[in-house]
Amino acid sequence: MRKTFLVISALLFLDTIVQLYLAGFGNFGEKVVGDESFTPHMLNGQIVMRSLALLAILVAALARAGKSTIWLTVGIFLLTWVQLLVFIVGGILTGASREAPNLPGAWAVSVHAVTGLLIIFSTYWLFLRARRLNRTGSAERVKRVKEPALPTSA
Repeated sequence: MRKTFLVISALLFLDTIVQLYLAGFGNFGEKVVGDESFTPHMLNGQIVMRSLALLAILVAALARAGKSTIWLTVGIFLLTWVQLLVFIVGGILTGASREAPNLPGAWAVSVHAVTGLLIIFSTYWLFLRARRLNRTGSAERVKRVKEPALPTSA
């Protein structure tokens, strides 16, 4: 199960990089493709990434990855929902929409990019923990204890 957890966490991390690419395509392809240019970004985030995050929770628990690692997977899953809520709440609070954008709405929805970065860093951290679990049997880092200096005779 540890190898499965490693594979799922690697796929989740790589999917966040794909998601970043799809956001760039949505932004720069909008003039060529139109409003549909963000569809791959939206579908990947709402279906693929969220499904991988949910699967990571299950596999982390089955792999006995430890409480903090399991909570990290739960946090990543919740952040995928925060990404959607940023648009919904931002639009409600500012009255902005895709058809009627405004400056306060742009400020509010820009949180989407920051939480996206948080997801990228969190999935990388999860991947490192899964790799450590696969190698050592524990996802936690081993704390190095400084050995006391030997007394010197003067």
